[in-house]
Amino acid sequence: MKAFIHLLLGLGLSTALFAQEEVEIDVYPPSQIPDRIMLTWETEPHNSQSVTWRTSTVVEKAYAQICVATATPDLEDRAVVYKASSTKLVSDQNIALYHSVNFTELLPNTTYAYRVGDSAVWSEWLHFTTASEEQAPFSFIYFGDAQNDLKSRWSRTIRGAYSKMPDADFLLHAGDLVNRPNSDHEWGEWFYAGGWIY
Repeated sequence: MKAFIHLLLGLGLSTALFAQEEVEIDVYPPSQIPDRIMLTWETEPHNSQSVTWRTSTVVEKAYAQICVATATPDLEDRAVVYKASSTKLVSDQNIALYHSVNFTELLPNTTYAYRVGDSAVWSEWLHFTTASEEQAPFSFIYFGDAQNDLKSRWSRTIRGAYSKMPDADFLLHAGDLVNRPNSDHEWGEWFYAGGWIY
């Protein structure tokens, strides 16, 4: 690097370009479009399902819609609306809102369609199936540490596992998901790698 700078000086070129500190660009900034959408459970998996997602702070109110999934396209007409609870999170890169809804009073062993948004901008419609109320076989994919090289390597791992077991009932993450818990860039790569699978 020193030799390169000396070459620039010898050519009479300015090195002001190199005087600035390296700044990490926010590659995964929050926006009004819901992202980082993830399903989980707060209560019983046979009659409930929870969802969380992220938006920018311009979103003043957030909602989730849900209905039994059918082949018809009229999901909006049949959807039940839930108001989300929202929490502000200041990361090392940005300020975002994280929203959550717990869908309750669902039917066991039933496939639902849901989407999240602010009533003007929505996510795509996504699906999940509730668990059986009775004892029944189930399958899941178990993951260890994703942690490093998330966009390049974790993407191959989660997509490969899901393509082998697309009917898995859930994913269990047992290790470190990212390397630095406060790094929004690492979380951005983790969510990018898994995409709609989450």
